[in-house]
Amino acid sequence: MSIKNRFHLMFICVLVTFSTVIPVFAASFDGTYDYAYNLNGPNGWEELHVDGGFIVRGGFISSNPAAFSGTVDSSGNVRFTGPSPYGSPSATFTGTISSDGTGEGSYVDSQGLRGNWAVSRTSGGGVDYISIFYNFIYTFEFVGEFLGLSGRMAAIVGTAITVAAGIVLVTVAVASATTRGSKGGTRSKEYPGLRRGEYMASQPGEPPRTQGAPASTIGVPPPPQSPPIGITTPVQGLPDRLNLRSDWANQRASLSWNELQYDGGMYELQGFEVTQLYFDGSSTSSSRRVIDRLGPDSRYWNGPFNQTYRWNTGGDIQGYRVDALFKEIRSDPPRYLRIGETSHAPYS
Repeated sequence: MSIKNRFHLMFICVLVTFSTVIPVFAASFDGTYDYAYNLNGPNGWEELHVDGGFIVRGGFISSNPAAFSGTVDSSGNVRFTGPSPYGSPSATFTGTISSDGTGEGSYVDSQGLRGNWAVSRTSGGGVDYISIFYNFIYTFEFVGEFLGLSGRMAAIVGTAITVAAGIVLVTVAVASATTRGSKGGTRSKEYPGLRRGEYMASQPGEPPRTQGAPASTIGVPPPPQSPPIGITTPVQGLPDRLNLRSDWANQRASLSWNELQYDGGMYELQGFEVTQLYFDGSSTSSSRRVIDRLGPDSRYWNGPFNQTYRWNTGGDIQGYRVDALFKEIRSDPPRYLRIGETSHAPYS
């Protein structure tokens, strides 16, 4: 067998082995984690914590209370789904978990509402070397079965034969490569073990590479700058709209809306949020910023209106939006839904 073919055979053996071992390394992220996330609630961007709320077992993600379903791969890449903090039926969460037991990412729900999440492991974790050993042993069980053995004996004998064959192949390959190397090429004076054109992966005196200390506390990444837009599709138990009315006069915008009818057994009205839509030259579409928050009994808002034409021919203030923020009573952790409407400033 040629050296090239020998290396091909060795490469196949390595692939077969690690195809069974890699899932075990994915399980090294196993454990119970404290979970935190942020959302744009009645008081602006709020950070909420659920102790022991995030669980990883065998590379699979779940939660307490039951809500999440997803996976974490051997590199720590995370993807899971669950109810949106904004009340939508589902949201997709992505991010990474590190070997130090911390992780973070972002989420987006079916309405396009966004936020961030983070986790910090409180128990479990570490590589299960016993599982790795048994996965390795039973990878070559088929070799023992070919010899008429079965069960654990087939696995042990099969692994022994495969390892022995691998050692022989490596020995022959290295000996052959050494023989060929001695016939040509010149040795480096600085490093006698190397030929010209080769290099050392690590030079003498090179400082060791160290990882940073793991985070001691859980923290959620900063929230997105723009506030989320409210629900645009009907939701059972909530009004379809606010019936927003507006009057633009004397450089002021006056907004009013009806008293909202909703299912008080399912939702609690937390208040209202007023968002200004404006142009700052960064885009042809308007940007948004929250400028006021009102109590649940509010029916009216009045604020300044100064239409200019520096960034947009339709006016730099496109209008105002009012969102009603509802909390779903039975949700744990809390979820908020936003019912809103926009009134655009008139062209002048």
